[in-house]
Amino acid sequence: MKNVISGTIALSTAAMTLASDPFADVEPAAAARALSPRSWKDDLLFRREIYWMTTAGREDFAETHDLYSRVSAGFEVQKRFSTATRTLAALDYQGRVVYRHHILDTAGDPMGMDASTWEYETHNAYADLYNPLGEPGRFNLRAGRFYLPFGLNYQTDTHGTLLQLSNDRVFGTERDWQVTAYGEATRHLDYAAGYVLGSGPEQEVDGQKGMAMGRLGLGSPVLFERGLEGGVSAAYGERIDPHVAPTVAIETWRAGADLRKRFDSALGPFTITGEAAVGEDDTEGVWSGLAQAEWLNPGRRWGMAAQYSRLMRETDGEESRDDADERTHLVLTRYFRNEIGNAALHWIALGVERQMQIPEDGPDTLFTVQYYRYW
Repeated sequence: MKNVISGTIALSTAAMTLASDPFADVEPAAAARALSPRSWKDDLLFRREIYWMTTAGREDFAETHDLYSRVSAGFEVQKRFSTATRTLAALDYQGRVVYRHHILDTAGDPMGMDASTWEYETHNAYADLYNPLGEPGRFNLRAGRFYLPFGLNYQTDTHGTLLQLSNDRVFGTERDWQVTAYGEATRHLDYAAGYVLGSGPEQEVDGQKGMAMGRLGLGSPVLFERGLEGGVSAAYGERIDPHVAPTVAIETWRAGADLRKRFDSALGPFTITGEAAVGEDDTEGVWSGLAQAEWLNPGRRWGMAAQYSRLMRETDGEESRDDADERTHLVLTRYFRNEIGNAALHWIALGVERQMQIPEDGPDTLFTVQYYRYW
């Protein structure tokens, strides 16, 4: 009887255990089973790019009856190196072959101002090292060619869009060779700071010392919770800029501030962007400003954007109208693919650029048709 009672109690206890823990009868997997070896193809991404653009300047076309044409084909390769629990490093390379005919000074193609008919352009060529020191996310290193750590361009991919941000006018290029540290300064602030070569759009080394450059900006939690981006930036050193001084290094300093705010609505998101910068090139003052408004419909199939930009330079201590760059833009875009994160893009865009004043040239109005695909 005693054994029967003990058995009954044991069965009841087991039943209660199974009722409270549905996984109690699941046996653990064999500990000896090893993880499958990782292949070099893991975390390897390859993407292609096609770009076509035709632009007609109203004044220019009346004189030459010629169109500006640009056709390019490119690719991007990205490789991440990781374990089962963390990403250690990454490599990225992006380049394209470009053909240009009857080049015009348009903000939609900043690399084309002094380009040859055929060019091979390197956009990104860098290596990232993640979390070599400190807590995850605090300290990362990047070495190679990438966006300058100044202004909103550092966190905005504009290499395929007609509208560009300020850095191409402020520094003569939006990308440069660099060694940069970046990460989270606090939960709500991110930083990027380092040394850039100052090689200009043609990637030259001609005795310049390079520049120290950095930005302190709002972090991802602020963007996700409030739709807000912004920061302050600074740069000091020497750089090459064939648009300002073709044969000598330019002693440069800049200070800038930027802000971008997204407003969600039933009609789709509206985004307002502003950038401003001041500084000097060899003791001559420089001022730059940009304002931009964008709309994207809820289905991410139609977009519209307007932009105003202006840059002024001093000559012999006085503002020079001849060195001013002042433009407005209006762009209408029809998207066929527009994935969040820019993993795949496909669109046709129509643009109008009114050049109120550009260096060494008079006013003109440019009309552009652009086709772009990245997949």
